[in-house]
Amino acid sequence: MSESMRTIAFQDSSPGTLGVEMEWMTVDINSGEQVPAAPAVFAAVGESARIKPELFTSTVEINTDIHRSTSAAVDELQALYDQVSQILGGQHAALLSAGTHPTSHWRDQQVTDDQRYARLLERLQWMVRRFNIFGIHVHIGMPDGDTCIRAMNHLLPIMPVFLAISANSPFWQGEDTGLSASRIKVFEGLSQGGMPFYFENWRDFEHCAGRLQATDSIDSVRDIWWEMRPHPDFGTLEVRIGDMPGSRADTQAYIAYVRAEAMAAMHTEAVPRVHPSLIRENRWRACRYGMHGTMIDPFTERLMPVLDWLEMRLGALAAGGIEQSELELVAGRIGHWRKHAGGAAMQRQLHATHAAFPAMIAAMREQDGWS
Repeated sequence: MSESMRTIAFQDSSPGTLGVEMEWMTVDINSGEQVPAAPAVFAAVGESARIKPELFTSTVEINTDIHRSTSAAVDELQALYDQVSQILGGQHAALLSAGTHPTSHWRDQQVTDDQRYARLLERLQWMVRRFNIFGIHVHIGMPDGDTCIRAMNHLLPIMPVFLAISANSPFWQGEDTGLSASRIKVFEGLSQGGMPFYFENWRDFEHCAGRLQATDSIDSVRDIWWEMRPHPDFGTLEVRIGDMPGSRADTQAYIAYVRAEAMAAMHTEAVPRVHPSLIRENRWRACRYGMHGTMIDPFTERLMPVLDWLEMRLGALAAGGIEQSELELVAGRIGHWRKHAGGAAMQRQLHATHAAFPAMIAAMREQDGWS
């Protein structure tokens, strides 16, 4: 068997189970700048599947166990946040949630001492050094590889809405980018970054990943950094497009919406494929305008405000049998979003009120609902 025809085992999971990864910045309590405080956290907690290092020593990744509801996952995230925050308090540091830091420069970040990160730096150079970006990854259990691919195909045209409601990276190194989500513009520079592709089935994905490995383009499936991807080791579909949301309430609504769409996608028969040009346009609109933008309905091609489309979509998901308790977590946040918008707008509002970035960052932390 050629390398490109190799089999990749998909570890089936209970459908709809949930796991969440969040990439938190460690910042100085006074200046708000990123500081390399993560090693102190790992020294305190030891080897942990829940609290892990990332590329830079100013990042702590917090991962949940497997859950069957959004509320349970968020409760665990809160407990892990509290644990890490207590340790950081002794370092005069704290956690900050955003897709990018408002001012800190990527050149100033220390790379974690890890062989995998060293290989990435050697291969990707300047591209990976700029990865001072922070996202939320939602894993949804899938029963088998073919179901995972069918769900991914179905979610491709919906992905821009995930980005719009999480958009929280308007600033880059002290400059207002004019975007709501600048983080994905950094990530898409990788050869395996950006949007995923339509696949026929799991075998088609195996061929794709096998070709990339056979040509030394990636070391493993872990090096495929699409904004949504199968995770065969976990038996999940991993949605990676979201910025770190601006608050606990936004995080909860985001997770619930991703899970609801993924569960619906598992049980949806094949639907007509939406042309990638339309998906890319909606992705750009989400990047630029966030949740207060206008999108192209991928199924009717009518222009609609994002939040109007989301409300309509929640009705369709409810009619399709998705758990009402999960949908209420999303629906209950839409009124706030209509009035105040999301993380990106909140950052700009705080910057207008607190012109000095340290005061702005302190206000972001005070309003995030985690502390």
